[in-house]
Parts: sequence; C-alpha cells; structure tokens
Amino acid sequence: MMNDDKAITQTMREYNELLYIMPYNAQHIGDREEQQDYFAYSNLLDPVEVSRSGNAAALADGMGGMEDGQTAAIYGVNAFLSAYLACDASSDAELENGMLDALYAANAEVCRLSGAGATLVAVVVKKNRLHWISVGDSHIYLVRNGVARLLSEDHVFAEELDRMYKDGEITYEQAMEHPERKALTSYLGPPNIERVSRNSGEFPLLKDDVILLCTDGLYRGLSDVEIAEITTEASRKKDDIAQELVNRVLEKHLENQDNVTVLALKMI
Repeated sequence: MMNDDKAITQTMREYNELLYIMPYNAQHIGDREEQQDYFAYSNLLDPVEVSRSGNAAALADGMGGMEDGQTAAIYGVNAFLSAYLACDASSDAELENGMLDALYAANAEVCRLSGAGATLVAVVVKKNRLHWISVGDSHIYLVRNGVARLLSEDHVFAEELDRMYKDGEITYEQAMEHPERKALTSYLGPPNIERVSRNSGEFPLLKDDVILLCTDGLYRGLSDVEIAEITTEASRKKDDIAQELVNRVLEKHLENQDNVTVLALKMI
C-alpha cells in the first residue's frame, strides 16, 4: 500500500493528464411566478474527489403542475449528488451503477414530498469519459464540431402516441394534436420510476467538446441547430456559453416562457 505522499503524487499526476472542465451555468425565471429549476455540481476543484468520483453535475426541473415543485427539484439534485459521491466509482460499471442507485435515492427523497415531482438529468465526467442518466424531459446534449447531439430521451406520452400512429391505431393528426402529447410518463416522485435513460459503456470526450444540460425552457425555444450554433460561437469566442444560450431564447420573447436553466461543461 502506498503511503499518503505517494498516493497524493499519483493522484495529482493522473489529474494533470486529464482534460480540464470549464463550467458555465445560467438561469432565468421566464414568465413564471417561481423558479422551479435547480442545479448543483460536485467539487470540480478537489483533485482527490475528482480522481475518486469524477466531475458530477445534476439539474432538475420541478413540475409546475404539482405542489412543491421547487422543493422537489432541490431534494432531487442534492440527494442524487450526495448518494453518487458516496458510491464506489472505481470502474465504469461501478460508476454507472452508482449513478442509477443515486437516481433511486433522489426519487426516494422526492417521494417524501407527497404529490411533488421533478425531472432530473445528471452527468459525470471521469478520466475523459462521459457518463449520463436522465428521467423526464430535460435534455443532455454533446456539442462537437458544430453539431448538437441529443443524448437523453424524452419520457413523454408522445412516445406512445407515435407508436399508436405507426401501428395504425390513430391518425397522424391525432398523434400530433393530442392535448397530453407532452405529458411526462416518467419522473422523480412516483413510488416506482417507469423509465430511466442512461449510457452504457465507454463514451470518450475530446478537447473542445461541450456538454449541455438544460430544461425545456431552452429547447422549446431554440432548435438543436440553433443550440449548436450558439454554443459553438460562444465557445470559440470564450464567452459564457450558458448565459449566451439563455439570452438568445429570452430574446425571442416567447409567450409563457418557462423557467430556463443551462449548465455547460467545456472540455479544455
């Protein structure tokens, strides 16, 4: 077993070989009466914690149609990060299992708030590899070479409607115009989470990659192409990527603008 000095030296050597992360974050209440988005990071400046657990970030969107949406978002994010940082993340498989266990821990906390709910997206970057998990309809993007790739899936009733259309059970118009098309089918809050999306296996990151986490207040106002263009331009100019994205959606003055929150992790 290495003594403490040798362990710290090895940790620092491994840390310095990694790509660094430049974090950005911004949010706006929009036209809503309350900010129900909430986010948090792990300690990105602690080399020992980074070596053990990687860099973690989580974002939740409290469900406005339910009571205590803001509290649900706070509970969900804090419980997720607390549980994840306590897990064994020594291998990719253990890290990914730890993220799943942390999601269930977050759900247990939100379940304590009767009638509350929230979406949750979370990422961990460790040894230049990305790991992610999501429930609900907040988004995770990887922006690389001017293209925004949506990694997460939307857990909404639209999935079932689209299947019904493909099977000939309903018309295209019925599928597109259904009033519950955007209704969430999986989220933090119920006793059992219906669906979870996450990566499996190695997902290497490259210099200048940007990982975006955002709530629907952003992507319902900006297309994936616009998100990619704004992110790439801001990254090239070394501007605040997250704030620029928030500014650009607010400039559209959309009716009933939802809370909007963006986290951007640039690999440098």
